[in-house]
Amino acid sequence: MNRKSLWRTIGMACMALAAVPALAQDAGEDWDFGRDESRNLSIAAVTFQNFGVAVRCANDRLSVVVSGLPAGSGRRSLGWSLNGAADRTSQWVSALNSTSAFAVWPRSVATDLSHGGRLNVSIADGSRVRRYEVDIPASNQAVGRVFEACGLSLTTPADVAPSGESFVGLRWDRAPRPSLPNRSESFEAGLAGIQCTVQADGSLRGCRAESEFPENGGFGRAAVLGAHRSGRVSPIVQGESIAGRTISFVTNYGQLEGNYMESPPSRLPGRDEIYNPQRVTPN
Repeated sequence: MNRKSLWRTIGMACMALAAVPALAQDAGEDWDFGRDESRNLSIAAVTFQNFGVAVRCANDRLSVVVSGLPAGSGRRSLGWSLNGAADRTSQWVSALNSTSAFAVWPRSVATDLSHGGRLNVSIADGSRVRRYEVDIPASNQAVGRVFEACGLSLTTPADVAPSGESFVGLRWDRAPRPSLPNRSESFEAGLAGIQCTVQADGSLRGCRAESEFPENGGFGRAAVLGAHRSGRVSPIVQGESIAGRTISFVTNYGQLEGNYMESPPSRLPGRDEIYNPQRVTPN
């Protein structure tokens, strides 16, 4: 499903909202935490009977996964809020017909979730919107350990981490044109969420991949190299200083439909896979 089709589906679904009862709280004083040295995997998770949230560092890449969702593929829009705040819509990615989705901008999502409270999630489910409502505990320790495993700090101000695509009064003079990574030969498409610092001349430096899909497909590194090599922006208002501004954007490699993607591991080491079930094979 392309972006226009997805937004059309969500628009239609908003007219037929389906209320979902609040799930029973299964909160402790913190999230569960597990570490698997052999797989370079650290994960903090809070789970319920049919729903779960996990923050994970795998091979030095931070990710956030929500599971127990309606099955879907490729790019998806997920609405969520904490403690009655206004809903925000963010970009997520699922494998083929998967009930799990991974955040394109995981640092900001994980930082917010670590504060705990009443979590509301909504996502398109055919012609309806499926809603979830759960209480999650605050998690400075468990989520903080996952951040540390990825060389990050949970105490970093939230505005440092991108929560979506943002050009802060800038426009592309020359959009990055990255090449496909060599290791992507087995993949038909991919995407990467990128954050960069703008130089005085409009070039981009200090770029980093916030996420990439498929994971370990090389798309993040290729997008960073492309941004450094060819990306250039200019101010919408002529004459404004642009040095030091931070932009975030998504680099797409073809149409991501999820038909080639496998769900990366997201379970607590030594426990059953209860919030990232095996993908559903279509009939």
